Amino acid sequence: MHRHIMKIMFCLFLFLSPFSATAQTISADKNAAVIFAYHRIGEDQYPETNIRREQFEAHIKELVSGAYNVLPLPEVIAALRNGDTLPPRTVALTFDGGHKSILDNAVPLLKKNDLPFTLFISTDHIDRQSAQYMSWSGLKSLQRHKLATIGLHPASYIRLYNKDDGEMARQLNKARTKFREKLEKEPDLFAYPFGEYSKAYRDLVKKQGFDAALGQQSGAAYGGSDIYALPRFTMTESHGGLDRFRLTVNALPLPVTEIQPKDPLLQTKKPSIGFTVDKELTAQIKNISCFVSGQAKPELEIIGESRVELRLEKPFETERIRVNCTMPLPVDDNYEDPSWRWFGMLLIAPDKPGN
Repeated sequence: MHRHIMKIMFCLFLFLSPFSATAQTISADKNAAVIFAYHRIGEDQYPETNIRREQFEAHIKELVSGAYNVLPLPEVIAALRNGDTLPPRTVALTFDGGHKSILDNAVPLLKKNDLPFTLFISTDHIDRQSAQYMSWSGLKSLQRHKLATIGLHPASYIRLYNKDDGEMARQLNKARTKFREKLEKEPDLFAYPFGEYSKAYRDLVKKQGFDAALGQQSGAAYGGSDIYALPRFTMTESHGGLDRFRLTVNALPLPVTEIQPKDPLLQTKKPSIGFTVDKELTAQIKNISCFVSGQAKPELEIIGESRVELRLEKPFETERIRVNCTMPLPVDDNYEDPSWRWFGMLLIAPDKPGN
């Protein structure tokens, strides 16, 4: 959708709704960042995990326009941990999977524009010495560059949320040992393959001593986010157009607590979904809208001043479920794109039959 049309629609929404423009900034905004996750770059034969080169180039052009502050991910995470103020429109760029197309098609452009970035690697992929993936020598060379940070996936790029504790620990220990051996340092950052994790998986990553871990649920990170399950917006061919990029890069946090379900790995196909909205946003709570994949628009019930609960019409029929809740902000006179507060979940339904 064209930016001008988006703005007209958004202004119409503000005119028709009781939304007040008085509370545009809240405490969480001072300590917030949008983190992007990319996978393959310019490998058009894999559209589900790829972004076309021209799409990626458009993202970079937007980022260097002067409206954003692209910072190294470790710097962003340190600020989230310590409660330090981050510049407005702080952005961090990450790349999952260790694909060689990242090295060939993304890194030169990032270096040219002096943009910091973080790569997450699966050590088993690198050990294969396949033309599809980076090499240890390439990673060592990249490690010496001031813009690059290298983080870790499990040894195998596989789903671990449904494995026992022993297998999860084996995958993490194997990856950390190989990383230490080849790159001569400890990995500080972790990313869950496919963005999928369970509470047990998340707790093990924390116990292993990583500084932070990243998922792929949508939303802006802020100081109140779970540092071992930080949100990222995933960019692919179908969701990587410039309009969506501008929409997500301008997202602000929708701070919530008391999230249900507590474990993303569900025990039922029709769970209770809900959260409590930060007290600074209770005046705007009626403007929240939620989407749940595979469902018609769920019934949204507001309990008291700050509790939001979603009523599902039917049990989940797919394994992966996205929940996205947004709250609009007034149009910023200094920037023509509308902004949204955004909170997301990535849930995993049980594969066994039942409720």
